[in-house]
Amino acid sequence: MNSAMIRNPQTPPSPRLSIAGFSLVELMVAVAIIAILAVIAVPAFQDMIVQSRLSAQANDLVSAIQAARGEAIKRNLRVDFCRTSSATSTDCAGAGSWEFWIARINTTATVLRRGSINPELRLSSTFNQGRITFLPDGTSTITTGSDTLTACSPTGSGNTTRVITVGIAGRTSVTKTTGSCS
Repeated sequence: MNSAMIRNPQTPPSPRLSIAGFSLVELMVAVAIIAILAVIAVPAFQDMIVQSRLSAQANDLVSAIQAARGEAIKRNLRVDFCRTSSATSTDCAGAGSWEFWIARINTTATVLRRGSINPELRLSSTFNQGRITFLPDGTSTITTGSDTLTACSPTGSGNTTRVITVGIAGRTSVTKTTGSCS
């Protein structure tokens, strides 16, 4: 062992050996910088969460609509995609607020797929009686050229609305828009 490193416990430490650490001033400056960064980052992070919810909900609905159309073609039957009044219902609920949805065989009411709407979002549609029916050839019963489902978030800024458009031929598209969420 090096004799320079051994010292008598009663002698004060030499000026060369300093104690490492942060002073209180340095610590307060670091905390202030972190607080400023957090104030800037939190709103952007909240907006990212809203965008993620909207994208996930829109993707889920497009997938369900496409699955309903695919089942109509595969089974050579009419298949409905519609809103329901509860998570376990097998009947289409007509017009009203969207909280739950199902894809079901029109004639037997056999549910092929079901889901719910994220409670943080609002969903409205232009579907006749909250329903779209796909025919065995894959076309829909839409009579106006296209119908829409609109998912929006009352919180967040920027693109807080997704409009899912379903055409007569069953083609779906999603558009990001801005506007109020009613």
